[in-house]
Amino acid sequence: MIGFTKCLVLLIHTIAISATSTSSLCNPLSTSSCPSEKALATDVAYQFTSESDDFEVTSIPSGISYSDNGVTMTIAKRYDNPTLMSKFYIMFGRVEVSMKAGNGTGIVSSFYLQSNDLDEIDIELIGGDSTQWQSNYFVKGDTTTYDRGEFHDTSAPPQNDYHNYTIDWTNEKIVWYYDGSAVRTLKNDSSQGFPQSPMYLKFGIWAGGDPSNEAGTIEWAGGETDYSQVPFSMHINHLEVSDYSTGDSYSYTDQSGDWSSIEADNGKVLGRQNSANLNPSVGDTEDSDSTSSTASKTSSQSASKTSKATSTKTSSKSSTEVSSTEMSFTEVSSKVSSEEASSTDSQSSAEISTVVSESLATDSETLSDSSRSSGSGSSSSSSSRSSSAVQTLASTESTDSSSSSTTPCIALMAIIASFFV
Repeated sequence: MIGFTKCLVLLIHTIAISATSTSSLCNPLSTSSCPSEKALATDVAYQFTSESDDFEVTSIPSGISYSDNGVTMTIAKRYDNPTLMSKFYIMFGRVEVSMKAGNGTGIVSSFYLQSNDLDEIDIELIGGDSTQWQSNYFVKGDTTTYDRGEFHDTSAPPQNDYHNYTIDWTNEKIVWYYDGSAVRTLKNDSSQGFPQSPMYLKFGIWAGGDPSNEAGTIEWAGGETDYSQVPFSMHINHLEVSDYSTGDSYSYTDQSGDWSSIEADNGKVLGRQNSANLNPSVGDTEDSDSTSSTASKTSSQSASKTSKATSTKTSSKSSTEVSSTEMSFTEVSSKVSSEEASSTDSQSSAEISTVVSESLATDSETLSDSSRSSGSGSSSSSSSRSSSAVQTLASTESTDSSSSSTTPCIALMAIIASFFV
């Protein structure tokens, strides 16, 4: 018989991931009723000496701290997955980040742009790789091939010091930079498509080498993560963002996904391309009245060097981010079951918090980022995630001798999840 504590933990888990999944948003290629998205429409710089109103934490627990040296995102234990996501979008633009990657075998430091229709532009650094970093891109969630990624040489280990990584994105091309030098250019006539819809920013650190991940992902991440070596931390001490378009928000006028179908409400797509990157306002200081609506900015160039990435690495990463979602639900169920067997329903709130936080920490990467590089997972909406969660719980409970008492809990989870679809 499923106990009250177990049901409570799983209900909390369902609510949390359902709420989080709403930030993965409405895919305008799947429906014509998606709301418009807030435009940055200016230039802004962040030192991250304190929290910024322009970014939201999408991980539980956050694992994020601020100091005079910028923001630090730390994996302190298994399942930690600190992540920040911008509340604004850019429609073409330039993004430069000064970043020090996290150390550790299997540890991945990620910085990327992504749109609601699953266009994506990536920068990724592997904790055990001291000689190169990776650029990648995806178009409309298409993962039929995995040969878009490229490796770029570094001048020094990216885990030892800060380096500048820049993405300059227009309707004609994308250029990746590393420390001031252009290392890769993707033109808009690429046979594999071209990212061209409004994008938010997202960055964080995660364990691609978690032993629960598939073998291909662990290999791509450089090997299995040894959690006895925690903490693993990535650092950002400067970020500059320049939106090349103007307006209040961006909306899709049809379901083509083509940039020409994007409407800048009260503005113009590429309306400020020639005037961008001038005198950035700092978006996270105490005396700044507004971080995303009254800023202007300068851009520092960053750059990188190029060599081709193997298809296996990106491909395996994708499949893992989906499978980890299912794992975390099964895991939290079995964890609560074993604890419940010894302490029944007297489990303390602290123990419940631990179970939930471990499970949610895994989900915060796999759920909100399942679209990142995964085939079928890339189109997983809040609906499919919630239903998958309920199905996983049902499967986990199928051997329970008192399935009649389990059913109401599963049904309640499904009802709650439906409110977030």
